[in-house]
Amino acid sequence: MEGPISALIRRMAGRRNPSPRVQPLLLELFQEVEGDELERYSIPPFTYTLKRMDGRVNYQVIPEVSVGELARLRETVAEMSATLRPSTVAPLTFTTLIEVLCQAGIGRLASIRDTDRVRALSRLAAFEAAGIPTIYSLSLDDSVSEFYVDAPGSSVYLDHAKYGRCETQLILTERERKAVETHMDTFKGYTIDFSNPSLKNEFDIFGKRLRISLDLAPLAVSAFSLDVRKLTSSELTIIDLVRTDVLSAEAASFLLAALELGMNVTIVGETGTGKTTLLNALDEAMNPRLRRIYVEDAVETKDLLERGYHQMKLKVDPFDRGPQNSRTKSAEITKILHRSPDVVILGEIQSEEHSRAFFHALSAGIRGLQTFHASSATQAVRRWREMHGISKTNVLDLDILVQMARPERLGSKRQVYGISLIVEEEGEARLRELYSRVRDARLQRIVSWERLQIRKASVTREQILERLERIQAGIEDGSIRVSH
Repeated sequence: MEGPISALIRRMAGRRNPSPRVQPLLLELFQEVEGDELERYSIPPFTYTLKRMDGRVNYQVIPEVSVGELARLRETVAEMSATLRPSTVAPLTFTTLIEVLCQAGIGRLASIRDTDRVRALSRLAAFEAAGIPTIYSLSLDDSVSEFYVDAPGSSVYLDHAKYGRCETQLILTERERKAVETHMDTFKGYTIDFSNPSLKNEFDIFGKRLRISLDLAPLAVSAFSLDVRKLTSSELTIIDLVRTDVLSAEAASFLLAALELGMNVTIVGETGTGKTTLLNALDEAMNPRLRRIYVEDAVETKDLLERGYHQMKLKVDPFDRGPQNSRTKSAEITKILHRSPDVVILGEIQSEEHSRAFFHALSAGIRGLQTFHASSATQAVRRWREMHGISKTNVLDLDILVQMARPERLGSKRQVYGISLIVEEEGEARLRELYSRVRDARLQRIVSWERLQIRKASVTREQILERLERIQAGIEDGSIRVSH
């Protein structure tokens, strides 16, 4: 079979030798460093440690592999690379490639009697053969939400759920960088070249979904820059978010009541403030019988079909691939009415084109959930009005804006800092804050229910409060799913 998969396998295997050449594994470059240990935990076949050094938290990955296992792994990876054939990888997906390599590894490691150990080592061998064991090791740790590489030879750094921004001693070798490029180019359907030096793709690694963004020359001055976000790291429920003070039970109940009554909720915040985490939690907590339609370029929403939810997901081209693509978010937003949604979830509104299509949908009566990059609700409205040319009449259709923020820029905590409603005063759209973080840092309602202003004609204050009370009881006793 000719084509991209053949080229990929040739690159993975290198020159064919009559007998496979046993080379050092990339995991052998992982090293432990000194420092005051803060925490240590094991996710086979790795141990993860966090140490404080020079005022910074250093994150380390240490392979849990014996000398005998290491030798066997070297031989296994060499044999897998030398014997892999294009005809065995069908259909042509990254997941299939890893599965084929894993099965080959299991056969070669079968002399190890422990089944769980064979599974862990065969998966490690598969990613060694694929050339990306560092990405695999970081994908296993659910505490890691995102990790970055700025340039060839620079260390990986990451965001940890407990310790915030962490440094590492991990450096992607040239082989691993080239492997990332190869997999991105082969499995995306777009080509990385001089005119398109950026690429975004999602890979599934044994149930861990990663969104990988790669920038190369001439766009990246360093010639290589990588950002990997864990799309399955935000598995927190609305109850989890309330318990960790991301928002209050009453505020969460208000948002859910508004959504289920057909109001629109837009979550704004800077990068890494937890916008998608909150969106997923609200989506999961809404009535599962509502017909949800999603339009995303990077699929960051939870898969709820197997739990009885009604979900239809549309995956469109990234907006940065240019307007010539037919599968754009704007095009699908304008067609959304023909799919009879109860709730539309648009993921991130990124461009002026997205904004115009989004407000067109709002003017047609579509309501749902989306995120937008802005430091505050006020800035979001200003960007829409002044930069994206949205009329003041259309802005009135927004209904509710939720502001997310991080108390410490490099810290791990994310919080809702305010919830505002859009009201009309003298023909202008105005923001009226309903919830705010006050001096004791708790999110509190700062307006009485009697003064609650709702523009949507089909929704009354009484409907909001009746539903809010029922949902809040479900959140507080942990039974929100059966409250619908």
